[in-house]
Amino acid sequence: MIDITQHSLYKPMEVDSVLSNIFNTYLKKFAVLFVSSFVAAFIIQVVFYQFGFFELTKLGDPEEILSAIAGMRNEIIIGSITYFVIYGILICFLINYLIRSDLDSTLSIQEIFVESVKNNSVHLIFFLILSMLIIIAGAFLGIIVFIIGSFLSMIYLGTVLVPGGTIIVAEEKNAFEAIRRAFTLTHKDFWSTLGAVILYFLIMILISIVMNAILAIPFILKFVNNWRETENFFELFNMQTYDIGSWVVLLNSLVAAITYPFFALLSVVLYLKLRFLEDKKTIVQ
Repeated sequence: MIDITQHSLYKPMEVDSVLSNIFNTYLKKFAVLFVSSFVAAFIIQVVFYQFGFFELTKLGDPEEILSAIAGMRNEIIIGSITYFVIYGILICFLINYLIRSDLDSTLSIQEIFVESVKNNSVHLIFFLILSMLIIIAGAFLGIIVFIIGSFLSMIYLGTVLVPGGTIIVAEEKNAFEAIRRAFTLTHKDFWSTLGAVILYFLIMILISIVMNAILAIPFILKFVNNWRETENFFELFNMQTYDIGSWVVLLNSLVAAITYPFFALLSVVLYLKLRFLEDKKTIVQ
């Protein structure tokens, strides 16, 4: 088992220091985080593009969209499996890299990747799937109470399950054990963890807005170009006039590569914060 107590981030943290450690680590290890995330995102985007998911953006009629989705059941299933497998392997590698590169600088990226895939990836993929199902089930049960109950349920479960990925890697747990352990560990300092998670998601929403604005630039340029050429004003807003080609795969991959590492960073930093607090209380007792 990894001696997590030797990690540089194994220390007390407040809400602001959780976020500062996330972004400082992100900048410090940006090259590996970005490149590995880009590779994973590119594979996912290529699969989605080949299955025709991007073509749905050209449809404006809700009935056409629903009809197209109904005819893509197999593609949706395969696409979903591809996403969870690739994203799960990525998160597993990133968590392993964030922990092991700090503990042992002699380990190569290849060694960390092979160890991640071999020892932890299957458990982490199942953990992501189970976490999603738990959050969906919690949201559904919350609706029975009221809409606000669904919202609070998602926030609570989302907060509790964040450290689960790191638990799988650091404590060598399987998916079910990681979920149980996540509940126990998070409640060691739940309100501080909740504050960090909420602030984290607010920042991520801001980043997503900026990234989506960048992503929209080619469409704006195409809009301006069509404005000069078209004689029909309403054709400017017809998505079928915009060529959503393979370049979107590259652009989406670049944007995803910037944001993908943050979940792994949040999981690792929160785990180290909570684990330090747990160990400290154990020593005192």
